[in-house]
Amino acid sequence: MNCQECYDYIDAYIDNELDVAATILVKQHLRDCARCQQLLEARKAVGALLDNPQIRFEAPDSLLGKIQSVLPVARPDVKQRSGGRFVISWFSVPWFSVPLALAATIAVVLGLVFLNQEGMFDRSHGNALAQEMISSHVRSLLATHLLDVPSTDQHTVKPWFDGKLKFSPPVRDFADQGFRLIGGRLDYINGREVAALVYQRRLHIINLFIWPLESGLNTASESFTKDGYNVSHWERDGFVFWAVSDVNAEDLRVFAGLEMQQS
Repeated sequence: MNCQECYDYIDAYIDNELDVAATILVKQHLRDCARCQQLLEARKAVGALLDNPQIRFEAPDSLLGKIQSVLPVARPDVKQRSGGRFVISWFSVPWFSVPLALAATIAVVLGLVFLNQEGMFDRSHGNALAQEMISSHVRSLLATHLLDVPSTDQHTVKPWFDGKLKFSPPVRDFADQGFRLIGGRLDYINGREVAALVYQRRLHIINLFIWPLESGLNTASESFTKDGYNVSHWERDGFVFWAVSDVNAEDLRVFAGLEMQQS
């Protein structure tokens, strides 16, 4: 990405409107270009100024009156009582609907609590994350941006990440077991930069995404198939691992087992 392209993307970048691939390109350019960094700070300063409530323009009462004049008027509910008196109410709520509404609210709250205890929310988040992993895997193959550091030497790939990430990912080669390390790259998953290690299994590519784990827990590998791709993920030694590939499910489970044994 050059400065002109960065200039075209900078506003969408600030507003988080770019896709993952464009976001990564902008971030990489900003890391190395002082001029565009100044542009970014200038754009942020303008945004902060516009958010200042002291300089906001208040709409005049005349404009408010015009808006209200074109809005539909609520029709009053007119009822006649004994004695010839009329009662006008703008809305009415039957007395029996109050306890029903309260019961419905309690049921919804209890249902949400139950779903959360059953892990439904976590599974929903996991599904979204899995979809993002698969999208990143496919994008790396289609956008010809599979490797930032092409190398079969783990001692070359691992130091390459130094200074580019705030963590040092574990890098291992399993060529003897049929899973050859061919390099790595930076990727952007779930709003954060992650390490992506790339392995080759015959004619298939395996992307292994890695980032730090907030807790120190270790979890067993969980594997599933989604959109025609096999996915496996686990947590080990302070890192989160997600492996994605179109390789068959058994091969991916073997790969995950090799990685976990080395963790």
